[in-house]
Amino acid sequence: MNDLGAIAATVISLIFLAIVGIVAGVAIPGLFMAVVAPWLDWIFPARNK
Repeated sequence: MNDLGAIAATVISLIFLAIVGIVAGVAIPGLFMAVVAPWLDWIFPARNK
């Protein structure tokens, strides 16, 4: 029974870490692009004015 609890805790931890990793993988680059976007538009304008 102790082994089953350890396996369950490991699976729950891996699921939690996967969710945190997905959120971090989307949120951190999104925040970075929100800060850098005005500079990128100034350096490489999307359209001619």
